[in-house]
Amino acid sequence: MRKAIYKAIYDRLTAAKLGIQFFSLWNQNTEQIRQQKAFRLPAVFVEFEPILWEQRTQGCRGATARVRLHIVTGTLATPEAGGKYQDKALEHLDFLEGVEAAVQGLAGDGFNCFMLAETITDNDHEQIRRDELCYVTGITDTSGVKSRGTAISGVAPGSGPR
Repeated sequence: MRKAIYKAIYDRLTAAKLGIQFFSLWNQNTEQIRQQKAFRLPAVFVEFEPILWEQRTQGCRGATARVRLHIVTGTLATPEAGGKYQDKALEHLDFLEGVEAAVQGLAGDGFNCFMLAETITDNDHEQIRRDELCYVTGITDTSGVKSRGTAISGVAPGSGPR
């Protein structure tokens, strides 16, 4: 189910043609950016927050999952009012809104409609900005469901009363 969600987000964002240059799972990718493998910007990373499962009937389980997107963009311009580069500095907000709109309502096999639940704007950045969008979705995992055949002892098909 996490794999299906990851691929569905990738497909949706690719179809939206937002100019995303790198897409991967989140692994604290901006914490030690000088020591890690370089990635192109803008980048989107998918983080699955801990899932608290509820057991349902016959091996099925369900939960409300939180999926956090880490949106990494570069910035050199500053957005002060009347500044020469204000529009350029604020372009990342348009990019964030494009990602928000593309992912909102996403649904697929094993997960319901994605709903935006939280946004975190990076207010302490230098040349790399990491904003976060957190979505909630209802998920169902049926991988543990065992098929149950029904058998009635001593009765052959079509041999009922006449």
